[in-house]
Amino acid sequence: MLASGKVQGDFALVANTQSAGRGRIPGRRWESLPGNIFLSCGFSPRGIPPARLANLTLWLGVSVATMLREKFAVPVLVKWPNDIWCNGRKMAGMLTEAHVGSGGVRGIIFGIGLNVNLDAEALPQTAELRATSLKAERGEALDIHRVCAELLFAIENAYADFLAGTHAEKLALLWKESDCLYGQRIVAVYGNERIEGIACGIDTGGNLLIRTDAGELRAFSAGDISLGSASRP
Repeated sequence: MLASGKVQGDFALVANTQSAGRGRIPGRRWESLPGNIFLSCGFSPRGIPPARLANLTLWLGVSVATMLREKFAVPVLVKWPNDIWCNGRKMAGMLTEAHVGSGGVRGIIFGIGLNVNLDAEALPQTAELRATSLKAERGEALDIHRVCAELLFAIENAYADFLAGTHAEKLALLWKESDCLYGQRIVAVYGNERIEGIACGIDTGGNLLIRTDAGELRAFSAGDISLGSASRP
C-alpha cells in the first residue's frame, strides 16, 4: 500500500540506484546516481477506460511540482510531457505505463526519478541534458526520507483525485502556474512531423498546444520538445 494506506492493494517501490532504468524515449542515456530517489508506484484501477489515462502523467507531475514548491521552496515547473525543471535544468523525470485488458486498464505503473542530494558538480551537464537537484537549488542537503514521504503523499492524493474524476478540473486550474513552456518558442518533433511555434498550454486531453508562425493552433499529443529563445511572459 502507499503512504497512508488509503489505497489498498497498491504499492510503492523505492531504490537508491537503478541498474536498468528507462525513460520515455528508447535508447536515450539514463543517469541513476546515488543520492536521488527512484520511485515506482503501482495502481490497480479496476478496468477504467484507457482514454482516461491521457493526462494522468501531467496531473501527477503538476501535483509533485506543487508539493516541491510548497514543502521545499524550490521554483520548479513542469516541462511537457514528463519532466520537472528548476531554473532551466531538469530535476526529475516521470514515466507512466499501463496494462490494458479486454475490460479496460488493469494496472498502472508511475515511475519518477528525482534528484535530491547530488552536488552540482556531480550532475550531468551536456548538450542534451542540464540537470539540477534539490540540494543544488537550496544550497543544503535534505533528509531524503522526508522528501520521499512527501513525494508519496503527493502521488497518492493525486491518484485519489484521478480515481474520483476531479483531476481534470484541477489540472486545468493549476497547469499554467506550473507550465515552463508557456509563451516560449519551441520545436516539437514526433516521427517525421516537426512543428515550430509558441507554446500555448494544453487542451483538456493533455495535448500540447502550439501556435505556429502561420497563426494555426496545433495540438501535439507526443514527442520531443526543444526550447527556443523566447521568454515566459
